[in-house]
Amino acid sequence: MSLCQLLSLRHKVMSINIENHFDSDLNAHGFEVLMLCNKEHLFILNTLEVLDLKKLVSNSFVSLGLSADVAEMAVS
Repeated sequence: MSLCQLLSLRHKVMSINIENHFDSDLNAHGFEVLMLCNKEHLFILNTLEVLDLKKLVSNSFVSLGLSADVAEMAVS
C-alpha cells in the first residue's frame, strides 16, 4: 500500500464506532463492511476483526517510524 492508501485505511478503520457493535439497534449483525483502494477490495469484518484491524493499523505507523499525526501532515 502507498502511504496515501494507508492513511485512508487508518481513517476508515479508526472512524468505526466499536460501541455500535454491542447495540443491536445500531448494528444488528455485528459486522462492518469496509471498502478499500478505490473499491478494489472489500472487507467484511466482525467485532473482533475490527478490533484487531484497529490495532494492526495503529501499530503499522509505529513500525514505520511515523506517528499518525506526522503522517497526515506530510500528505496534506
